Amino acid sequence: MVDEITIGGIAGPQSPLPVERKQAVLPEEVSGPSFKEYLTDSISEIQRLQTVADETINKLATGEVSNVSEAMIAIEKANMAFLTLLQVRNKIISAYDQIQRMQV
Repeated sequence: MVDEITIGGIAGPQSPLPVERKQAVLPEEVSGPSFKEYLTDSISEIQRLQTVADETINKLATGEVSNVSEAMIAIEKANMAFLTLLQVRNKIISAYDQIQRMQV
């Protein structure tokens, strides 16, 4: 048996304590739509906004709608939604390109 060594009140080497094994923590399932579903819904919403904008432009041209600001708001909503989707697409392509450049 090894004698205990104490230097300045600090104990020397001791036998290792048994290590408790932890079980792997699995991520909880996230409730909600998947990325694919979210993207599909977003594209459908953008298509709906563009359809509404086109209908509003046609109604403005035929005189059914006399409020120009209503038409401009519908057009800008569709435009902003499309530009946002375009930026998401650009980010996805950029991420894909970065993954392609990774060395394995």
